[in-house]
Amino acid sequence: MIYPAFQKSKITEWTDCLFSDVVVSGYENEFAASEISFKKNELCKVNKLYIDITKENTRRTEYIEEANRITDEKFIINSEKSSDGLHLKLTVSGKKSLFRAACRIRQMLDEKNFFIGEVEDYPLFAKRGYIEGFYGKPWDFETRISNLDLLSFYGMNTHYYAPKDDPYHRDKWDELYPEKELKQLSELAEICKEKFVDFHYCIAPGLSMKYSSDADFEKLCCKVEQLYNIGIRNFGLLLDDIPENLWFDEDKAAFDGEAVNAHIALINKFNLFLTNLNENCSLTVCPLQYHGRGDEYFISKLGRGIPSKVSLFWTGKNICSQELTVREAVVFENATNHKPLYWDNFPVNDAEMQNEMHIGYLNGREKDLYRYSEGIISNVMEYGMSSRIPLLTVCAYLWNPIEYSGYESWQKACEIVLKDKKELLMPLLDNLLFSCLKVENSPMMNSVLNEAQQMFFAGDISGAYSVIQTYIEKLKKCVEFTESVDTPEVSELLPWAEKQKIALDLLESATETIVNNSDENKQKTREILKKYLAHPKTLCDFSLQSFAERTLTI
Repeated sequence: MIYPAFQKSKITEWTDCLFSDVVVSGYENEFAASEISFKKNELCKVNKLYIDITKENTRRTEYIEEANRITDEKFIINSEKSSDGLHLKLTVSGKKSLFRAACRIRQMLDEKNFFIGEVEDYPLFAKRGYIEGFYGKPWDFETRISNLDLLSFYGMNTHYYAPKDDPYHRDKWDELYPEKELKQLSELAEICKEKFVDFHYCIAPGLSMKYSSDADFEKLCCKVEQLYNIGIRNFGLLLDDIPENLWFDEDKAAFDGEAVNAHIALINKFNLFLTNLNENCSLTVCPLQYHGRGDEYFISKLGRGIPSKVSLFWTGKNICSQELTVREAVVFENATNHKPLYWDNFPVNDAEMQNEMHIGYLNGREKDLYRYSEGIISNVMEYGMSSRIPLLTVCAYLWNPIEYSGYESWQKACEIVLKDKKELLMPLLDNLLFSCLKVENSPMMNSVLNEAQQMFFAGDISGAYSVIQTYIEKLKKCVEFTESVDTPEVSELLPWAEKQKIALDLLESATETIVNNSDENKQKTREILKKYLAHPKTLCDFSLQSFAERTLTI
């Protein structure tokens, strides 16, 4: 399964392939060879993979018909069998599209499975990325780099740096970065460049800035110049999660008492500063009002008061929106003169969601949204490893929303991240699909309990017991695995794995109560159910509680 799905293909067959060597020729052949990073297979002495690269700057390589936009990420691959292996003819518009094609080829090499035929591939969303915009412990440098490597490989092209608890991003916005932290930001920006990912540094001065103060604005400019000098060219000005009313008397007098006037003035002044610094600098703004209908007074006035080239973050109807629709995007654009750049609060799980582990899949985003938005930037969880699974489903949607299937994408994402651990962990993952999105939680468990209860009420008690026992065995193996393995993927899940162990005890006790509804068994089930409900972490659908409670009435 190629991931994300190709846009257009004329594939006659898929063939299992092992290669003794890869021979790359043509445009940027050394770069392509390094990106493919092929490891020779010593067991295969004959088959070679030939890749011939041509650069072509025409409509077919630079224009996306469905989106009506120019792109530098489109490529075409023709693949045919040759006498001693496989021959790929690769047509690209430049180095970025070559990078995207190389990622696809590397994926097929890793899976030892190649197509025969022709593929024309490109992303439908222009901006596809993620933002560290959560409250909580920021990712460490190693996590940032490994996630960047993975997500760029699967098609993301944008990263916003905005962790709320980086003090120099928010609380100490007016202080320069110390040398160590500055060096890491410089390295991160450079690696983003190597991966063709646009790095955006965001600053959030709104908690303490006096908008009418030239001295405060100068501090903002000095901070940004420090970051500009290490190579950063894209910036974000975050004015979210701050008081709605102006605090300083000078600001009230200067801006007629309205925050929207102060913010328009600040954005325009800051945008002019960036343009004078370098005309290639870009600015994204997260407004004070970042969710709603999209045509309210504040956001309408703000959008119409700032240049159209400034991007505007928007989370949709709600802070965590179950749906993002074309209709809502059109309302926003008509009101603000800006297409929304969605700050999608999925899979983030901070604040009141901290007991949830959002390890499921993206859902509720309309397939045609790429036509009516700048793109989608997903806000991640504090849990860097666990964020990978939902973010990979975001990758699949943003590249090809037309062919996107949430649950199938999630299964593939679990396979990519967890590899051979996937099947053992699946009962736990299945019980962690819960989030603000409209996704069924615990489909595996629900199916088992529904089948068992139908058997029970039909009088087939032994059949019901057998169905549940098969599932219990899978749960046991999962619990044993999480208790015995110490890996980053598993360690982040341990608080929920702890509740899963209680869920296993509850399911075993309730099942025994079906067979033997003694007062002793019922009391045991009641006690475990009480313990399960007292555990703060969110796990499993209501069906487990309902099943346990029903056994107490037998």
